[in-house]
Amino acid sequence: MRKVLNTGQGWVTTGYIAVVALGYVDYLTGDYSLLLFYLAPVSLVSWQGGARGAILVSLFAGLARYLSDYYSHSALTFKSLQSLEDTALIVAVAFLVLVMKKMMTESRV
Repeated sequence: MRKVLNTGQGWVTTGYIAVVALGYVDYLTGDYSLLLFYLAPVSLVSWQGGARGAILVSLFAGLARYLSDYYSHSALTFKSLQSLEDTALIVAVAFLVLVMKKMMTESRV
């Protein structure tokens, strides 16, 4: 297990699984926002999985957030612009974690 997680692909796969689980829980809870919980797997993948994995998992988290909101709200209460804003926040956090890791590794050298 440790050998799989040492590669970036293992962390990306773990991030996908965590986002799917969070999306399902987000769908079940309905009106409650679980946006902050999506940031945990995105941050972990950004730190361990690299830039490509961070972008893919953060966009997938935005999609999961959108779908859970779409299917748990009625047509009157669903706001697609809010889901787009949530996706932008998730992607921004992924980029911030990537920049933070880069700055920390450059300062060690």
